[in-house]
Amino acid sequence: MLNPAILLFIPLFAPAAAAQEVFETLAAQAPAAAAAAPEPGAPVKQPPPVVDLASPGAIAALTPAEMAAATPEQRLAMLRTLMKHSSPAMNNGEADWRQQQTEAAIYRLFESAPDAAAFDALYYHVRRLKLHGAVTYPAAIEKLADRHLAATVPGDWAGLAAYIDAVTGSRSSGLNKIDFLIDGAVLPAAEAAIDAARESIHIEVYQLQADDIGWALARKLAAKAKEGVQVRLLVDYYGSGVKKGLEIQKLLAFLRENGAEARTNDSARWTGSRDHRKVMVVDGRVGFTGGMNIGGHYQVDWHDQQSRLDGPAVARLQDSFLEQWEESGGTVRERAAFYPELRNFPGGVEARVVYHTGNTDRNIKAMYLRAFHTAQKSISAAAPYFADPDVVDALAAAALRGVKVQLVFPALNNKAIAMKSSRSFYPQLLAAGVEIYEYQGRMAHQKVVTIDGVWSSFGSSNLDSRSLKNNHELNVVVQDAGLADYIGAEMFAKDIPQSSRITHYKPTFMDKVAGRLYPWL
Repeated sequence: MLNPAILLFIPLFAPAAAAQEVFETLAAQAPAAAAAAPEPGAPVKQPPPVVDLASPGAIAALTPAEMAAATPEQRLAMLRTLMKHSSPAMNNGEADWRQQQTEAAIYRLFESAPDAAAFDALYYHVRRLKLHGAVTYPAAIEKLADRHLAATVPGDWAGLAAYIDAVTGSRSSGLNKIDFLIDGAVLPAAEAAIDAARESIHIEVYQLQADDIGWALARKLAAKAKEGVQVRLLVDYYGSGVKKGLEIQKLLAFLRENGAEARTNDSARWTGSRDHRKVMVVDGRVGFTGGMNIGGHYQVDWHDQQSRLDGPAVARLQDSFLEQWEESGGTVRERAAFYPELRNFPGGVEARVVYHTGNTDRNIKAMYLRAFHTAQKSISAAAPYFADPDVVDALAAAALRGVKVQLVFPALNNKAIAMKSSRSFYPQLLAAGVEIYEYQGRMAHQKVVTIDGVWSSFGSSNLDSRSLKNNHELNVVVQDAGLADYIGAEMFAKDIPQSSRITHYKPTFMDKVAGRLYPWL
């Protein structure tokens, strides 16, 4: 384990290059130390430490064993406290001893994480740039992260499920009926659910277009509100263009005038965190989620996907809506009334709803990277926006170890710079053996992944930096061969023949520029 005394004095007596080498050497010993640990149950498990989680000095005084024994909540609180009080500033090669102590504790906290899930529950729950700014040698932490990821066991689906729960806070929701809907099948199913509503309709959407489809929805919701159904609509301020969109402003005002509640999520105005989730919950019993917004682009002109859920997973969709509703200043009375008893659906599939909060955690990114490393046979992924070097590395690594990786992107992207950024990564992917397809005709907007014919993820999250870091996103994760086969047959098997395969690609100058801009697209 990293010796706190060594960490404390390296900045004083070692040149930067030598200190970096020592950090990397010590970090490399972490997996071996964990492997050499006694079998579980042999020693008496140490109780969680009693420590002032707001005091960097108290945290720094903990031993590695005490840090390892801390609860996940304690470890994350410790890290956030240490980062808040750490600001490396070398002065003629010297640093204040308190800063040395705080920074050493950060390294020690990461190194003492008992397993990959415990490590990633720290690493993916703080902003990467802030973490890098809190330590002198972030490469030591990055190398530990890479080592934990590389230790993933391909084919260990039970391990992946446990990892997702530990890192993201999700949980198995029991057995659910999931209707995976594509294009024209979505709108009739959603309208039927709204027509059948008796108690409440909650809709959270990134973009609502005030066109024929948007106004038809508004009139339907207004009619339900007049029937006594509680109607709440939440749209993203940025995505729906509320500031300058006079027609969308009229639509929202129309809803309010007719007894519905309509709000905008303004978080992007202040934090850059757009509410990119697409969720509808009816009577707390029926849920919809996927990649589709509301308007002509999405229901008519684009190639897109949404799923209907019946079963316990709907409660998690309700969680998403109510959390964002309250964050946007909305209120609800008798919250429990929105959570009716939801029983397992006979013959249904086990599902997890995984979501993250923009610029706060990277739950979906952690999930995807681990899933890509768990793949043994195949990965099929469709995403309109694709630009994240860590995702590219994980997919390339999978292909290099023999996994058949097929990626489907739109040939004509509504965001030209996003398409150029995606293409800047083509050479690395192609060199690794990844199959790249560009879907012809309509804009392909689905966000769907299947792995090994057993694991599926679908929802609002793209495979780009904005989705994986900045936005509020939500995906449904299912481990079921039947559903994975259905998605493979009804989506990938039909889309790939309608796509052009890219076998060679030389990025243009603008592709390369866009590739460099991936964190801001």
